[in-house]
Amino acid sequence: MTLEAIKPYIGDIGSMLTITQTDETKSYAQPAMKNLGSAVLVVLREVISPASFRNAESEITDIDVNGRRHVRAVANKFKFGERARGLQVLRFFNAGGAAAQNKTTFYKGEKPSDKYDLNTLVFGDSANTAANKVLSVKAAAQYSDAVSIQDYADVVDTTFHNRASEDGSLWDAQRKENSNNLFERHFVKPGALLLQTIAFNGKVAPIEAIEHLLLSIGLAGAYGGATSIYGVNVRNHLVGFYAGHLERDLASPYVAIDRVRQTDTDTMNPAAIREALQANYRAAWPIEIPGEHLTSLQQDLITRLEAEDTALRDTYGKTATQVGQYFDAWFEGIG
Repeated sequence: MTLEAIKPYIGDIGSMLTITQTDETKSYAQPAMKNLGSAVLVVLREVISPASFRNAESEITDIDVNGRRHVRAVANKFKFGERARGLQVLRFFNAGGAAAQNKTTFYKGEKPSDKYDLNTLVFGDSANTAANKVLSVKAAAQYSDAVSIQDYADVVDTTFHNRASEDGSLWDAQRKENSNNLFERHFVKPGALLLQTIAFNGKVAPIEAIEHLLLSIGLAGAYGGATSIYGVNVRNHLVGFYAGHLERDLASPYVAIDRVRQTDTDTMNPAAIREALQANYRAAWPIEIPGEHLTSLQQDLITRLEAEDTALRDTYGKTATQVGQYFDAWFEGIG
């Protein structure tokens, strides 16, 4: 199974640039103009170890929708980890990842292609140059919030902690008094299911970018806060890829969850939820690559990566060259 079915609705790596003529002798390059095309990757995130999605407050972030309270993990809670894994994949293949995440800077004499790569195309970036220019790249992959299928009260709990001394007691030997370092930790319980969509609109992402995203998502990962405590805490289920010329409201997980909750689907059953979601998405879009086929494609990519497949390495190397040429052509003319 390949991604060919959605190819008419996404970009092409050989057609990412538009050359605009300003007069008889001058022209400049810019990203190709957007065209009608929308493709949405639907991912069901299954919490498999306590997870923490929060802001400054200790409580898990939430949102009320149609009278129901849901866990809400903002887009970056998952995008950050997958962007990091994407950089690691590029470094593994020696095909990019020269700069640390959120630390990209161009020094004197460096070209855009020295730091910008396939990960930049997928996840976006913005960096300063030695000439005080800002090179901004909008992410092709538009991550939504990740929202719990279940109600907040059903999937969130707390645990009580204290910062004890090394001897295991609450006695502070230095101050000769009992420690008052007592606190509650809020967490999302294993079994929680969060729905997230990743949309590509305007035909801005080639097949190579989407395959890279599938590797970056992987099978599981450590997401949110407190990952030094909980480790790998989310298993990823690919529901499907859906495409058409125009966007649909089901690209919003809030709309999709409301549709599912109007049925009697068992909200604690990942297989039942995936089946219900697929039925709704399939009815809304003309093109579908089912999750089962996507998972097979993703597993093939992972197997080839684990085997250090030379053909996959060569593909990443060729793509790196093409993407580098794209960024150089786009930004070298900035004045």
